[in-house]
Amino acid sequence: MYGFEFDMTTKAVFGEGSVAKVGELAAGFGKKALLVSYDEDFVKKMGFYQKVAESCKAAGVTLVCAFGVKSNPTVEHALGVIALAKKEKPDVIIALGGGSAIDEAKFVGVAAGYAGDPWDLASGKAPITECLPLIAVVTIPATSSELNGTSVMSYEKIQRKDGFVSGLMRPKYAVLDPELTYTIPIKQTAYSAADIVSHLLEAYLGHGLDWAPFQDHYCQASIRTIMECMDRLLKDPKDKEARAQMMWTASYAWNGFYPCGLGPCDATIHILGHSLSNFYDTPHGAAMSVTIPATMRYFLGSKTKKLAEIAREVFAVHEADDQAAAKAGIAAFVAWCKKIGTPTTLAEAGIPADSIAKMAPDALKTAQAWGLGELYTLDSCTKMFELCK
Repeated sequence: MYGFEFDMTTKAVFGEGSVAKVGELAAGFGKKALLVSYDEDFVKKMGFYQKVAESCKAAGVTLVCAFGVKSNPTVEHALGVIALAKKEKPDVIIALGGGSAIDEAKFVGVAAGYAGDPWDLASGKAPITECLPLIAVVTIPATSSELNGTSVMSYEKIQRKDGFVSGLMRPKYAVLDPELTYTIPIKQTAYSAADIVSHLLEAYLGHGLDWAPFQDHYCQASIRTIMECMDRLLKDPKDKEARAQMMWTASYAWNGFYPCGLGPCDATIHILGHSLSNFYDTPHGAAMSVTIPATMRYFLGSKTKKLAEIAREVFAVHEADDQAAAKAGIAAFVAWCKKIGTPTTLAEAGIPADSIAKMAPDALKTAQAWGLGELYTLDSCTKMFELCK
């Protein structure tokens, strides 16, 4: 194992009804909170906003609201929220939603006290030195953003989607109330499931250790958990236990805990997937369900044993030969995606095949930005996207 430092500074507040504690938590930082969330009509129709607003009112916290976050959050929208934050000077930010709302809230949090171009902070041109305290109220469990220090933003003006990391962006509190997920449509739930699996597989396929039983078995068991949850939710979308288990598993899929000790990891699934969302606004989970099988196929020859292990441990494949088992595992994953209703090809995601010519250079640029450029070439990125057909 590699040496590591693991800092889990976020306090998780889990349980049905825990959203009622948001006001009390916010009051610990001051009397004014900036709420960052999705479409106003939607969050009010679902009852999310009212729960948070009532809790804050009871705690004496004034809410300043910024609605309109997209499923792939944009810098363009965030600039307006940053201006609002600079004007209102909130004591804390409350992100109400899934990874998109939380990621934009993080971007706003670091930019609210910065005088220059906010993109400087996301692109690494300027160091992140401060961030407004953040409370993440999760309504769509998928990205682990509520328990990590990562933000992913799309800048439409320059046609880039990129992630950036700082421990300062870790939320102070993650409010995980399964009740807020009971009404998520099954299609969106399926996208979330694919997203969670992508985070788990990223480190599993990306690390280079010959033997990492704790981390590898953790990955395998977590994927099985998500699949079992989806089996129950396909039968009953309001299955409370399945919703709760999925929410907690999502939080620990990519919060920094599971990859501890694995050392440097490749990130092919997300390097490819970000380009789908960047150019076609593909929902993140849908993009992942396309790039996961393509990544598996690309590494079939070099990571045969790892793929065979997933096939046997997760999909109960009984092939003795690793190559045959790995191929069966890939087929089983594709079948699972079809069962839950997520795309597995560019065509199924509504993306034309000739888009590869512009997505491959974009993916290479992402790999280089993430310090993985030596592992990629334009040719390899093109071949990976070809496997998405």
